Amino acid sequence: MGRKLLSTVSLAALLAVSSTASAQAPAPGSGGARVTPRITAARATARISVDGRLDEADWSRALPAKDFLQKDPDEGQPATEPTEVRFLYDDDALYVGARMFDSEPSKIARRLTRRDGDTDGIADWITVGLDAHHDKLTGSKFSVTAAGSIGDGVLFNDSGEDDTWNGVWDAAVSIDDKGWIAEMRIPFSQLRFSKGDRQVWGLHVVRMVQRKQEESWWALVPKKESKLVSLAGELDGLDGLESRRHLELLPYVTARSEISGTAEPGDPFNDGRTAAGSVGLDAKWGVASNMTLDATVNPDFGQVEVDPAVVNLTVFETFFEEKRPFFIEGSQAFDNFGRNGASGYMGFNRTNPSLFYSRRIGRTPQGAAAGEYVDRPSSTTIIGAAKVTGKTRRGWTVNVIDAATAREWARTSTGGVEGKAQVEPFSNYLAARVRRDVGQRAGFGMLTTAVNRNFSDSALDAQLPGSAFVLGGDGHLFLTGTRDYVVTGSFSGSRVAGSQASIARLQRSSARYYQRPDATHVSFDPDAESLSGWSLQSDFNKNSGGIRPNAAFWAVSPGFEVNDAGFMMNADRMGGHAALVFLKPTPDAFSRDRQLFLAKWNVWNFAGDAMGDGYFASFYATLRNYWSINASAHAGGWVYSDRLTRGGPMMRSPGFTSVSAGIEGDERKPVVWELDGDYERRPDGSWSGEAQLELRVRPLPSFSFEIGPTFTRQLTAAQYVRAVSDTDAAAMYGRRYVFAALDQTEVGMETRLDLILSPRMSLQMYLQPLLSVGRYTGFKEAAQPRTYDFLRYGQDTGTISFDAENGVYTVYPGPGGTGTPFVIPDPDFNYTSLRANTVFRWEFKPGSTLYVVWTQQREDETSDGRFAFNQDISRMMRAPGDNVFMVKLSYWFGR
Repeated sequence: MGRKLLSTVSLAALLAVSSTASAQAPAPGSGGARVTPRITAARATARISVDGRLDEADWSRALPAKDFLQKDPDEGQPATEPTEVRFLYDDDALYVGARMFDSEPSKIARRLTRRDGDTDGIADWITVGLDAHHDKLTGSKFSVTAAGSIGDGVLFNDSGEDDTWNGVWDAAVSIDDKGWIAEMRIPFSQLRFSKGDRQVWGLHVVRMVQRKQEESWWALVPKKESKLVSLAGELDGLDGLESRRHLELLPYVTARSEISGTAEPGDPFNDGRTAAGSVGLDAKWGVASNMTLDATVNPDFGQVEVDPAVVNLTVFETFFEEKRPFFIEGSQAFDNFGRNGASGYMGFNRTNPSLFYSRRIGRTPQGAAAGEYVDRPSSTTIIGAAKVTGKTRRGWTVNVIDAATAREWARTSTGGVEGKAQVEPFSNYLAARVRRDVGQRAGFGMLTTAVNRNFSDSALDAQLPGSAFVLGGDGHLFLTGTRDYVVTGSFSGSRVAGSQASIARLQRSSARYYQRPDATHVSFDPDAESLSGWSLQSDFNKNSGGIRPNAAFWAVSPGFEVNDAGFMMNADRMGGHAALVFLKPTPDAFSRDRQLFLAKWNVWNFAGDAMGDGYFASFYATLRNYWSINASAHAGGWVYSDRLTRGGPMMRSPGFTSVSAGIEGDERKPVVWELDGDYERRPDGSWSGEAQLELRVRPLPSFSFEIGPTFTRQLTAAQYVRAVSDTDAAAMYGRRYVFAALDQTEVGMETRLDLILSPRMSLQMYLQPLLSVGRYTGFKEAAQPRTYDFLRYGQDTGTISFDAENGVYTVYPGPGGTGTPFVIPDPDFNYTSLRANTVFRWEFKPGSTLYVVWTQQREDETSDGRFAFNQDISRMMRAPGDNVFMVKLSYWFGR
């Protein structure tokens, strides 16, 4: 996939391998020492008008940063198109004036993009990165394209980039016969810097010429480097800056109307139409020049894109990305726990949890409500939230979030009698992260989360713990002064407390299954009122060079639990891996860059049973014609599974062999295509295959669309169906664990349309139809623990019959059709869904925005179990839908 607006060239590594680069160096092979470039900003003597012209006299007094060097395509060579960048400042802002000379101005790429949009092959751009703390680890970046579109983000951990931050700043561009000009005004209120009369900041300036795929840097970093901020040049001359306590207020008003096609006749709570309005306030206060307090009261996030539809047949929760602006800004501080200092992080079935998952705040209410008609809220109301972010004078990076959510009720009606049921208690969420670097070779930090609930309902008290607490520490140490080799690590502990029923529920959850009858290292305690555990990880990584080793060991104890404020799927796991990455970032006769990735990994539970044992290899290359190709192979042997029976005895789990491949066209072209496919097979007859085509078309400078049809077909030889208590099933500890073969077909297509009316006005549409069909056959039961043996009903044991009228199977499990019968509701499914989201966005002045949003969701489900494309599409289009219309207006006030 293409690079984002401000991102640097990064390695397309799989399995969570990431790498970024940037800074000044001698040409490859020159053997010379790296020289840090420096430029001086001049104080403006008159008002600077941001119009993209640079015609004020002060610009002629400022010295230019020039002599840019190529990173691509010819690393270390002078840029073929000269660039000059000047800096001015006054009491309130930093001004950037950039002149991009171009020998062929008519060929400057200048398609419009939305803010922070992908510019690969679309538009020439220039990016300015500022390390205002001059800590060589963090910073901010600001970009503008030749079409005037802007983007921004933050820099962290020396090499990390996060484009979710949106600052309030201004930019303008112009085109002339010499090339193009970009002018920026960046208020000091949007930057965090330490107090001091004489400021020296880290500085990066990067320019992209799309038609040549030429990326040039003022302070070049070799491609084999993964550092970014620490290799920046320097900006000085910023003298006499005064630290001010800036204040920003963003009040908003929303109007919302919902037209429901799923309202039932006689429903006293929903006649098919509802309307509501609300007001709220976001505030940002600069407690100091390097510390900011953000607060939100009655927030509304109706403008964010809807989550895609999924069909999840596992016991594990689906992870959805955070999309709400208040929570994603600064989230990298939490996400990077245990990873600071390393440019790469690898997974391989690693189950180390995310200690903070902000989507827990405002989640769907968790309690149950029963009635003939039920009106339950779709989300929990966030009463208010606040966060403090920044860096103290002593070098501590701070990020603290606290949020309160309301008690939620569902209204019920049965036989005309109305009532209500509490479905979510009043709750408070706290997440805090602090970190400090010790010189340039080490750092350490802490992270804690706390959730406290106030119950007034016994059912919720029996379902949810009253308190959940996590405390962890992390650190990193560079083994050499050049920061090439690094060891990172973290350790965290958790304690959850509540009623006996709520803790019993956690013990029986899919994360740990304490009730397993053959488990020797864990046991179920019905009287427990708390649950405690720990988690650790340690990684070794080489950050630079053509050969990069990586290794890790990690462990999550059975009692570790973070799902109240974090996200985890599996406890009771430990594992490790060893990997080598071979990089060739320089062009040759075959490719412009390529990499080879090899790894071995293992996973065990705390009883020492092998849960995973595999090998992995992948290859990626950008070809000379700017096409890219990738391929991978993955294989694993027979292991054990303590999850297959979902709380029952241990079973064997078959190995696997999988391959995948992909190819992508030149992203500079108006039509870009990408084709990917994968195939997996197991020795029990299970197999799966997936093919995906993505087509990105840009027929006009202001209009583009993407379509991505996906087809998946899979056969699972042993899909869990249910468990039935039966004293005759002595071999399986008194329960029959029923499985079946599942034949599943899924067709989906994500479509996106972008109409960019101006750099600050856009219309975006997202559409996702999904068809998922599953048919169960060959019902059977597990025969013996620690095996992969099954007894098929009607063949190996017992009898089975199907009642089509009532949609149930009846099983007599004993020999010759004897034993205690049980029923299996027909598990076949035909699920269809259509989700659409249209957002008009107009930033009519910096920081002030008008949103007009339309969202539609419709779905239908039957138990036919047969895939019939035309019939399923027709049923999807006929399904009643829910439509939501919203208008949101926010206005920015700042000083």
